[in-house]
Amino acid sequence: MDPLAAEIIDQVIRERCTVKVFAEEPLTPSGNVVDIDALLTAGIWAPFHRPAASVHTQDGSLSSMVPWRFYVLEAASCRRLRTWLQQRGDEGKLPRMLAAATAMIQVTWLPHPPSAESEPLPAGALFEPTLVNMEHLAAASAAVQNVLLAATARGVPTYWSSGGALREAEAFKLLGIPHREIALGSVLLFPADYSEIPGIEHVPGKLRDKRGSIEEFSRRVEL
Repeated sequence: MDPLAAEIIDQVIRERCTVKVFAEEPLTPSGNVVDIDALLTAGIWAPFHRPAASVHTQDGSLSSMVPWRFYVLEAASCRRLRTWLQQRGDEGKLPRMLAAATAMIQVTWLPHPPSAESEPLPAGALFEPTLVNMEHLAAASAAVQNVLLAATARGVPTYWSSGGALREAEAFKLLGIPHREIALGSVLLFPADYSEIPGIEHVPGKLRDKRGSIEEFSRRVEL
């Protein structure tokens, strides 16, 4: 690889950061809208170890073998989702972010269903704790990171939410997401010039500068 290309990639990785952008009233989308397909294309190149279970690919809708799914809401749909959350009494941060977002990508991953010989899942368990499912979850997370980096490279601020109320069955039904999928989170995309927009509040990620040095999370192994 060209050393300059490596430097650019390293820079994009360093510059990727979490930012929560809040608006009390819905913003009017600007004409400078990010190319969502470019971000989705970056996501599809994430590594995955095994194809998704056939139950996820044979219903005639989304048929890729990758173990994740992206559901895209552009600005107008973000505003309608905001209204839906507010009508349900949601006074948290998500409606305020949806008021500012230029788009949102709701991300799910596709668990392997338990086999007939499997023990019943413990109460509250979302999926069977198998190696296959661990690999699927890791692959879906890698796809999200690809999207975040592609957005950063294009100057688009992002926030990866754990999903909150969007993890619930009612939200799945609203967004047309099959119940057998599991929410991984919501990637919110914000205007590049958010800091110049009146009435906008923004909060950086609180853990960014607390991750430590490489010596604190890695060590050389000699055999």
